[in-house]
Amino acid sequence: MKDKKLIVLYLAMIVVGLALLFTKSAPPTVTPDNQTVVIEPPKKEEPKTEVINVAIAKHDIDKKTILTKDDYYFKSIEVAINKERPKFITSAAEIDAHVVRNHIAKDTIIEESLIASPNSEDYVILALKDGNYMFPFTIDPMDSYLMKNLKGGDLVDLYVFYGDETDKVARNREDKLVSPSRDFVKNRLKPIIVGKKILFFDVEQEMDKSYNKNNVAQVQLELSNQEIKLLRTLM
Repeated sequence: MKDKKLIVLYLAMIVVGLALLFTKSAPPTVTPDNQTVVIEPPKKEEPKTEVINVAIAKHDIDKKTILTKDDYYFKSIEVAINKERPKFITSAAEIDAHVVRNHIAKDTIIEESLIASPNSEDYVILALKDGNYMFPFTIDPMDSYLMKNLKGGDLVDLYVFYGDETDKVARNREDKLVSPSRDFVKNRLKPIIVGKKILFFDVEQEMDKSYNKNNVAQVQLELSNQEIKLLRTLM
């Protein structure tokens, strides 16, 4: 009898336990007053780049040097797009016959600020050697090809084109040299100044008598004071 009472008690405990298990309410949801919002930082875009050719010094270049193709070469480098950068030299036209403002070390990238272009005031000052001056020669239209075949820094020679037109029959015979001689056969060439540097070509517009524009070209040479005096005397 006693065993039956224990079994009934156990069953009653099991029933009560199951009832409590199913009737137990879920814990209330706690909503925080201040919610922290996590914002992911924007992804950084890698800067876009491009490859350009820039001029590089082949060797140490002294100040006042007039540049030729023997002084530089072009090399490809990668640079950022839409970013401030130095003004590089990217073509031969931007550097040929330009003069160096300051010493440029070997393998240095040549920037626009390091050189001066022909026809600029800085060019004239830098290209002239101490004690020398600019001297202009007007180029005849038939000699305009010179501007295509020559450039600043090239060396030229100056000749006198003359002939002897002495009248040997005249009583008062005087030697008469004419430049140039009217007799083509008698004309001679004589070098008077050799190896003079071209500073630059100067081309201007002027009006002729019919008010038409003509290109008037001059070549500016670097001459010493003595050479200028000689030319003025001959002229």
